[in-house]
Amino acid sequence: MRLLTGVAGFAVVLAGAHAARASGFGLREGNADWLGTAFAGDEAKAYDASTVWSNPAGMALLDQNEFEGGVSLIAPSITFHGSATDPTTAPIAGTQGGNDIAPAATGALFGVYVLNPDWRLGVSVTAPYGERTAYPFDWVGKYQSLVSSITDINLGLALSYRVNPNFSIGFGPNFDYFQARLTQGVYTGVNALYGTPVAQIKGNSIGVGYNVGALYQFDDGTRLGIDYRSRIRHDLYGSQSIGAPAAYGATFAPFNSAATTSITLPDSLSVGLYKQITDKLALMGTVQWTEWSLFKNLAVTVKNGTGNTTIVENYRDAWMAAIGANYQLTDRILLQTGFAYDESPVTAAYRTTRVPDANHYDVGVGVQYKLTPNVTLAAAYGHVFTSGGSIHNSASAAAGVITGNYGLSDNSATVGVDVKF
Repeated sequence: MRLLTGVAGFAVVLAGAHAARASGFGLREGNADWLGTAFAGDEAKAYDASTVWSNPAGMALLDQNEFEGGVSLIAPSITFHGSATDPTTAPIAGTQGGNDIAPAATGALFGVYVLNPDWRLGVSVTAPYGERTAYPFDWVGKYQSLVSSITDINLGLALSYRVNPNFSIGFGPNFDYFQARLTQGVYTGVNALYGTPVAQIKGNSIGVGYNVGALYQFDDGTRLGIDYRSRIRHDLYGSQSIGAPAAYGATFAPFNSAATTSITLPDSLSVGLYKQITDKLALMGTVQWTEWSLFKNLAVTVKNGTGNTTIVENYRDAWMAAIGANYQLTDRILLQTGFAYDESPVTAAYRTTRVPDANHYDVGVGVQYKLTPNVTLAAAYGHVFTSGGSIHNSASAAAGVITGNYGLSDNSATVGVDVKF
């Protein structure tokens, strides 16, 4: 038996189930202002500390030290309807699974310090990737996947420099911590009468990348921003193990081993426009390209020599486009809304139980309240609409085949506070 063939290796863990508000296994949540305008114009807004992440060049437009924090609740829904067969093509009895992804909370912090009239120093702590998927043990696709868990924490540092009154640049490193865990049922043929063994594989890594941006201000109300976020390579070190009912004895002991693999998180290029139409109304937009095609396959090495595996994923590059608006209702109250189209890197031919992602549409609404001249409170809500997608896939030769359809949606909410000092 080749355990990593049966378990489908690290690769499928890294390709998390429909990640709220972003394609593939990415997350966009972190700032109420972002969510309220459906992530439109973030590269060109440059009016709060979150620009450290979305375009560090925008820090040049901030004239005070600033701290901003946000907490997001992400509540996606994934439902499966279909059937599965084992490697002998016999039907697998079980449930459909219900809602197979758990709600989760995530947070973000941003800070900007004014060094002098031309230079700014910024820091950000974000969670750009992540998911929590858990199918019940008795679902029909248990040999495809059971639990998938991704945790990603990114620490960003940045400097901005005002080249002249109209043009600024920003740049800095990103330190990224990535942790992943998955479990999956192991098919044992007639021995399944003794119960289903469960395989687990987990690992973690720290990778380094960078972010660079530029901002051009045509006039006081018109800005164009561009931001490039580099790819980050992760060399994951971890372990694999199989837990089995006592009747199996030491059958699976040889497959408990250290394991390694590598993945490159994608780079992205974003362009944003911000335009103050009137004293009360501002419009904004973003176009973003993400190089998900870096994730074609993944080679997993088992340290004790029980068998290496190459997993095929065949992601494609993906585009996102968004439009949004701010409306200053009163001196204290700002209303926001936005709409986005987010293309999935997952195609129908390669959709899996761990990645039942599909193209989706995002709608956001938000409100900001200026509590004092230096303190602003913000709240936003977003919903993801998608038609879902069909699946006809096998995680490996030992997993059988699953066929059916997925329904997908998401509700997200973010609250935050911005303090100038």
